Amino acid sequence: MTGPVVVGVDDFEHNGRVIGTAAREAKLRGTRLWLAHAYDSYTAAAPGLASSFAPEQDLRGAAEEELAALAAKVRAEHPDLHVETAAVAGPPAPALARLARLASLLVVGGRGRGGLTGKLLGSVSLGVLAHSRCPVLVVRGASDRNTQRLMLGVDVKQDPRTGPEVLEFAFKEAARRKAGLYAFYAWEDPADWGREKLAAALAPWQQMFATVPVTSEVLTGLPATLLVQATELVDLVVIGGRAHEGGNGMRVGAIAHTVLHHADCPVVVVPEH
Repeated sequence: MTGPVVVGVDDFEHNGRVIGTAAREAKLRGTRLWLAHAYDSYTAAAPGLASSFAPEQDLRGAAEEELAALAAKVRAEHPDLHVETAAVAGPPAPALARLARLASLLVVGGRGRGGLTGKLLGSVSLGVLAHSRCPVLVVRGASDRNTQRLMLGVDVKQDPRTGPEVLEFAFKEAARRKAGLYAFYAWEDPADWGREKLAAALAPWQQMFATVPVTSEVLTGLPATLLVQATELVDLVVIGGRAHEGGNGMRVGAIAHTVLHHADCPVVVVPEH
């Protein structure tokens, strides 16, 4: 069975779009949805406190109560979806990543907290990428759109560098959504070799996913700027993150980092091994 879709819930009142996105992803995959909340546990050491004082139990109980109420709401909105909950102790990023080890997808919100940083990627989302073994969907953009088009950010500088995991994920997602795939490569001075390598990277996957309409483009300019601009025209962007040695977490390059901070649509980062 396909692994569950895990969604990190950090704000029980304002996570509607993130949870809605995760529910749709779980239904697309025909799998379960796990609502997960990570709370920071601690042990009180102040003198004079009763030995029965159990702050971690209180925190866990409150989290489980909030999750149960949220799960009931999600089940009412999606009666055909199997919903489970999990309250986990510890810093949010590593705790969520540990929970999602068997997941097919981990979904997190894409905004920081308050002020100008609200437009940028939050520290928890960045931390999840550094710990996650599965693809991570970061919910970006002001609202959902329906262009029936996905974008694949391709790196073909060296033979090509985009891993098969990223290509396979992008083609599967396009097929799952009955959407077209836009494969995009940008560099300051792309030559004909860039077009040739992009075509070579896509060719075997186009044969395997013959029903997926594919368009590709090689553009001259700053890759990060062009990729961010293109996110206004698609429903989802798929990019790769280099898996750390041992498979624990990913690191993203400067271009992917910029896309994650400024994209106008959800972004999936897929581990490349």
